[in-house]
Amino acid sequence: MTALSPRTASWKLYGHRWLLLIPFIWQIGCAPFVNSASVRVFSLPLPLVWQMTGILIASALIALVFRLDERMERALGLDEDSAGRAADAEASS
Repeated sequence: MTALSPRTASWKLYGHRWLLLIPFIWQIGCAPFVNSASVRVFSLPLPLVWQMTGILIASALIALVFRLDERMERALGLDEDSAGRAADAEASS
């Protein structure tokens, strides 16, 4: 089995963080196309609906990246909470 360099290991472990670019592209990259539309959704202007949808998508992606980070750290044994709880359990017994 070949050893991974720290740079390659970091990319494989935290490559999912690139998902955090999607809200940026959503809000900044596509705004000019939405601002020129005169469509109304549920009696609201399209740019307002676009912004509200972007907030929901950004929140969901941040939660997803957080969960993936937690899972990765737990798999590697880097979870600080579990280490702290184990030390507390040993101290109390």
